[in-house]
Amino acid sequence: MTDVKTKRKRDWLEDCFEYERTHEIAFASPRALLEARMIAEMDKARRPRRRAHRNGTARRRKTATA
Repeated sequence: MTDVKTKRKRDWLEDCFEYERTHEIAFASPRALLEARMIAEMDKARRPRRRAHRNGTARRRKTATA
């Protein structure tokens, strides 16, 4: 009987560790999350801004110079 209980506890602990391994964001510190958000914003700002291709508008074409 005691072996079954310890096995259940061990399985439960292993499940917790597995969840922690696969869901790192849930266990990250608030500072780490803030740094990740700031890095994402900096990457977004660094990308070249392109015009949005909207439905119903023609694409801009390069004019051929003759």
